[in-house]
Amino acid sequence: MVTPVFKPKVLTVEAVEFEPSSVMEAFTHPEWKLAVQAEYDALMANSTWDLVSLPPGRNAIGCKWLFKIKRNPDGPINRRKARLVAKGYSQVSGCDFNDTFSPVVKPATIRVILSITVSKRVTSDSTLYVLIYVDDIIVTGDVTTTITSFIQLLNAEFSLKDMGDLHYFFGIEVTCSSTGCLYLCQQKYIRDLLARSSLLHAKKVHTPMYVVPTRPDIAYAVNRICQFMHSPTTTHMVALKRILRYLCGTIHYGLIFRLSSQLSLVGYADANWGLDFDDRRSTSGYCVYFGDTPISWCSKKQSVVSRSTAKAEYRSLAAATSDELPFSSIDTPTVRCDNSSAVAVAANTVLYSKFKHVELDLFFVREKVASGSIVVGEVPVCDQVADILTKPLSVTFFNRFRNSLRILPIEKMGEC
Repeated sequence: MVTPVFKPKVLTVEAVEFEPSSVMEAFTHPEWKLAVQAEYDALMANSTWDLVSLPPGRNAIGCKWLFKIKRNPDGPINRRKARLVAKGYSQVSGCDFNDTFSPVVKPATIRVILSITVSKRVTSDSTLYVLIYVDDIIVTGDVTTTITSFIQLLNAEFSLKDMGDLHYFFGIEVTCSSTGCLYLCQQKYIRDLLARSSLLHAKKVHTPMYVVPTRPDIAYAVNRICQFMHSPTTTHMVALKRILRYLCGTIHYGLIFRLSSQLSLVGYADANWGLDFDDRRSTSGYCVYFGDTPISWCSKKQSVVSRSTAKAEYRSLAAATSDELPFSSIDTPTVRCDNSSAVAVAANTVLYSKFKHVELDLFFVREKVASGSIVVGEVPVCDQVADILTKPLSVTFFNRFRNSLRILPIEKMGEC
């Protein structure tokens, strides 16, 4: 007779907080009922709407309640938020509205201001920097009294919630060291992503495969895999899992802003040539530094086939130039490329027949160089940091360029 052996089992259950799908469902829970009441009171206090007669031929726009749990960067619940939103999808363009917009600051602009703040470039005046992303506002400057006065003036006109020093914005966690350095990461976002994918405790790998807003070191990987989103295969799912495992292994890495002795705009542009064997298009990659920290980066497949390395590099050079120009009021931008032919053509007024295929990019860069709006220079191949944005690299070169991009573990923040 065989006696069965029973072994104790440990099951991990992840508790999921309740988020109502309707207002009637929310009313069955006291916490969410209070959140609905708070939203309604705020709308009434702000005189959000007026009761009017519906004009002839017009349709009333309906409303819908949305419910979301807001969490702190370390995971605990901060509050339960209820929002009453208009069903904008029922509106007809040209009839119900003409133009729509929301004030949205570019991520690169945020990084520029953070670089200026860390480097204390505003000590000689009371300059105030205000960054607006829809209804979220970041205010910074060198004079504390100026910041306080500005917030008080805003609060007199609008109902504000002062969150204090910057610790969390747009899903990005911010840590400040005793030396004044800033560390930007997205550990909470990565953990949530891994938990949803059941890979929170997966085996870690140390080669890159994905990107998040604070991780330019893996921009190339996400660019590659996103090209197959419309028809993914098993191979792409394997690559996606490797992406998540890389994030798991480097979850404590982030972008470090440190004190820079000179805040100058320097861009690095590079391209691979025809490495996509499906259509032989090249990949452009560039990164822009403001001081010692990258503020903007891109890895993107070119829209047309380049017939030579120089043409592929020149298209990347033009893309980097376009990205740097909005910040030219701060400093004269410099773009560096490791292709001597592309650099030479940028300053030469002669139109070579071989470059007629890139005429628009050619004249765009030449015009900016001739006017002094930008400076184009050459960089040795071994120092071309944008190489990490155009192709897979060996572990040695990848780690080297990752460090150059200031993507470091939080333990390194004290060394800046």
